[in-house]
Amino acid sequence: MRLADLLARDDLRLTLVTGGAALDREIRRAYPTDLPDPRRYLRPGDLVLTSGVWYTEPSDCERFADALWASDAAGLVVGLIVLGELPRELVKACELRRLPLLLAAPDQSFGTITEVVTVEGFAAEQRRAERVRAQTLLDVLGQIPPGEVSAHMRLLGADPGLPTAAMAVTQTGGPELDLPELLHEGLARKGRHLIVGGTPREAIVLVNGRASRKSLADELRGLVAGRGVSRETSPGTSREMSLGTRSGVSIAAGISEMAASVSQLGEALETARRGMESARGGPGPVSIMSVADIDSFDLLLASLPAGVRRSFRDRLLAPVEDYDARHGSELLRTLDLFLETCGSWQRTADELYVHVNTLRYRMQRIEELTGRRMSSMRDRTDLYLALRSGQPARDDGAP
Repeated sequence: MRLADLLARDDLRLTLVTGGAALDREIRRAYPTDLPDPRRYLRPGDLVLTSGVWYTEPSDCERFADALWASDAAGLVVGLIVLGELPRELVKACELRRLPLLLAAPDQSFGTITEVVTVEGFAAEQRRAERVRAQTLLDVLGQIPPGEVSAHMRLLGADPGLPTAAMAVTQTGGPELDLPELLHEGLARKGRHLIVGGTPREAIVLVNGRASRKSLADELRGLVAGRGVSRETSPGTSREMSLGTRSGVSIAAGISEMAASVSQLGEALETARRGMESARGGPGPVSIMSVADIDSFDLLLASLPAGVRRSFRDRLLAPVEDYDARHGSELLRTLDLFLETCGSWQRTADELYVHVNTLRYRMQRIEELTGRRMSSMRDRTDLYLALRSGQPARDDGAP
């Protein structure tokens, strides 16, 4: 739970005094104390609640605030039943240490705040545990029998009998986020179950139930644009879930069609991952790619598995690369320039600073090595695609 989430709850009636720049800090625990120097009992991420019994003189504020800062506390909540008014020295001490300071309402019990933090913390731990179980399934999807996939899905609360779409989403810009957590909350809808895994900047989501490729794309755009959904945090209290509240956030995503059977989920996930890689560098804050969006050979090649691209390239061009390595020649570069100039002998020779006859000798050698003829448009196309298959997509591993 973040400080911002706590502050946004109307039922707690907390007021921010200082430290607004640090409201994204995670709260690990609520710790009420009136000790003048509680540092030995504090942990990083603690939200400290105090009534100020320790305060007798201005210097006490420095000591108390320093203890919280040294312990890496998430923030401080002060009640005024004992103090009557907030000491200016405490505000100044918190400002100096960039420590968020919140003021509790006069009739607000610290017990209520502590209970909220505890409940939210337990829920967060459950979500983390579920993410671990989800990642276990995502790591083996496409490698285990459909029956095992169904069993995993049931354990995660999903219905293997319902259609499921795969999404791969990566953050391409903006401040660091927990993308899986935000997508888990932002894409939650009635009639669907989400299986979410990944890393803070890259999420994999299986959307089980009510959804379509188009609706998921629209939901993603809405999240980044700030049109989130309201998530109920307590009776009568909700908060908006969106990525757009974080300035400069941009994402690239791939979305599969709905898979009718669990046996198709491995392929759906691979399709989504390749779509995400193809979407990197796309225009705007949200770049989404799917099979339905392929409209160029670049995207078509990027949609193929890395192993297929490497195999295709090696089959056609490995002899040329081997020849260049043995003789220190530039046949591969020559071929690339020749095809890029649409087979213009003079323009290619000019680019290479060689005589046209030298170029013709090189092209003859390439034909001998590849078994392809430059007079054939089909052969030229094969060679051009093989060259472009050597521009690795971001999902490529080591060769």
